[in-house]
Amino acid sequence: MSNGTIRGREAFIANVSSRLGRREVPVAAPAHPFRGAPEFYKQIKPSTEENIELFARNWQALTGKVLVVDEAEAADKIGAWLRDIAAELGVTHVSRWEHEGLTALGLDEALDTSGIAVAPWRPVEAGNSEAWPKAAGGANWAQRSELLKRTERCQLGIVWPDFAVANTSTLVLQCSPQRGRSVSLLTEILFAVFRADQLVYRMGEAFEQITRGKQLPAQYASSLNLITGPSRSADIENDLTIGIHGPGKVYAVIIR
Repeated sequence: MSNGTIRGREAFIANVSSRLGRREVPVAAPAHPFRGAPEFYKQIKPSTEENIELFARNWQALTGKVLVVDEAEAADKIGAWLRDIAAELGVTHVSRWEHEGLTALGLDEALDTSGIAVAPWRPVEAGNSEAWPKAAGGANWAQRSELLKRTERCQLGIVWPDFAVANTSTLVLQCSPQRGRSVSLLTEILFAVFRADQLVYRMGEAFEQITRGKQLPAQYASSLNLITGPSRSADIENDLTIGIHGPGKVYAVIIR
């Protein structure tokens, strides 16, 4: 150090070492015998029911709401819950992933009975139908695809996560041409549906399955979204704001 200025890597390390009360800089780097999660943590293997209970408890602690249904009753109960939510929150337009699981549940038909328009994430022809209100926007907005314009006017987005992490109540979403990230980012309300066998206990289990068998960047999704409860931010003067970067209300359905 010269005139209060640190020069060189060795001088910088020596200064840090002295601040830590060490007489000299260690010659060898400290041992780092562990990588990733510790072994005792990896050995925790909850049952499916335990994962369901843990996810639900943590999701509700974040102000989310959970519905657990048996597969035989899934279509009727999920459709009814979705209509109730839409009525309570004044939802008139819904965006959803183009996912076979969601299609099989018949949610479009359930919403149609309440007069709610649905925009599946698939290309649509330009132009506004009567079901989609016009929105004010400049030249940049006018150049966007009709699908994105419709999604921006939806209050609720329906997704089917790839995985759900029980101990953090996190939804793991990989986007694709049929599963746009805008559905979970632009809407005010998120409605997620997934099977109980998609639950994992810890985040590392989800990452392990996502990366398995992949060797090239092109084999990965262009984005991976991790959603843990409603969007929240306290960046400005530690003033907590809900829903500023994404949905402010979140719902999860677990099909067992």
